[in-house]
Amino acid sequence: MKEYLSPAKINLGLNIISKREDGYHNIETIFYPIKLYDKIIFSSGSQFKIECNDPTIPTDEKNLIYKARNVLTQYINQEINVNVKLEKNIPSFAGLGGGSSNAAITLIALNEILELNLTEDELIKLASKIGSDVPFFILNKPAFAEGRGEILTPLPNLILDFKIVVVVPDIKISTAWAYSELKKTDRKINLRSIKTTDDFLRSKDYITNDFESIVFPHYPEIQKIKEELINAGAIFSLLSGSGSAVYAIFTLDFDKNEIVKKLSKYRVFYVD
Repeated sequence: MKEYLSPAKINLGLNIISKREDGYHNIETIFYPIKLYDKIIFSSGSQFKIECNDPTIPTDEKNLIYKARNVLTQYINQEINVNVKLEKNIPSFAGLGGGSSNAAITLIALNEILELNLTEDELIKLASKIGSDVPFFILNKPAFAEGRGEILTPLPNLILDFKIVVVVPDIKISTAWAYSELKKTDRKINLRSIKTTDDFLRSKDYITNDFESIVFPHYPEIQKIKEELINAGAIFSLLSGSGSAVYAIFTLDFDKNEIVKKLSKYRVFYVD
């Protein structure tokens, strides 16, 4: 039996650049991993089986863990049978990448457990067949992402040594729906220019997420969460991915009691 932590991510800005001929969109974003984790436990078994503590999470081939196993099986031409126990903590449909992270960690875990000796580049290529942001979780370091989100440039000098608060309302947002509602976007800053923490701090007032213009009018409650976080002293707050999670960055100690009081009906995560 072997345990792995599967991290969440936030997006430090998200620009939708153009629609592609394959139906996807070209984007620019900065993926940033945060210390909010699912736990995945792998053990020997006579078939491939997924169990999950959250009954709303599918445990069949709709789960990206299953897709990761199938992609790897095809690549190595070898049947893979293990038991997978998923302890879910990252909210789903929140823009935090939980499912994609689970898939990436499955590739990493099976590569180690089965002693396949696949390189990071091989794992990233396999990950890109599963989903647009799955490759990031193979890298699992701050990175500028372009294309569908699978083309990554690591940002080793971007370190957010601040307090991060993530607030998740009980609203599930489909990324496919958010993209379908997308009209014209207006990029205020080229996220490629942000390579260091100082770059981020200088540019933070111009960093946007194009999905906010779609999500906020449909779900004003989510916009209200962002406003409450800024009122509580955050230097920066943004929708993560297509939502529904909103995160905020605080440079100084903040009043947790104030946040709890104002946002008590939501799931709130404090990330060091």
